[in-house]
Amino acid sequence: MINILTLTESFSQLPSPPISPNNHHNIFKSKNVECSDKQPIENSTMNKFMDVINNGIQINDEMTPYPYIIKKLHSLGNHFINKKTADAIQLRVYEIGKENYKDFWVHPLYLSLQSYQFFKLFEEIKNDKEEDTIIEIEIPSLNTFPVILYWIYTGNLNKLLEIAKLDEFLCEGIIKNIQTLDIIQMEFE
Repeated sequence: MINILTLTESFSQLPSPPISPNNHHNIFKSKNVECSDKQPIENSTMNKFMDVINNGIQINDEMTPYPYIIKKLHSLGNHFINKKTADAIQLRVYEIGKENYKDFWVHPLYLSLQSYQFFKLFEEIKNDKEEDTIIEIEIPSLNTFPVILYWIYTGNLNKLLEIAKLDEFLCEGIIKNIQTLDIIQMEFE
């Protein structure tokens, strides 16, 4: 059985109380306040993500700085990009509003350390160890996702810039994908 999880899954929200039919006198002046049960989870996840960036990752009872980890991952990226290894997960990527998709083998460590949206997604599913799990996401530009994946895995910005310069449509797709996935890229010396 294939278990499909999506990036756009939402948390359940309690329904609003019914409006009183006698409220036409405006006895109480009230403000409309939007409240979501998703917000505390979102803030907690964002704090956890920022903690990793600011403080690093604990490896063998020692904190390893974030820049060091990213540099190491980038140095090995060409060996792992789109390769089915023991820790790889199948990612099915759709373009928003279209039915066509592409499948990729991705490694949660690479994506979750450099994209807040992937960090959130992998936090939600980290206890799901089923082999046949396929993660589905929707992004603005399917055509530019492979080059963004290459950039995440290698840190090499040249290919990304080269493709962005080819066509304004491709450039726009790259920018929208980076924004949608909340990708962070820092230059480390």
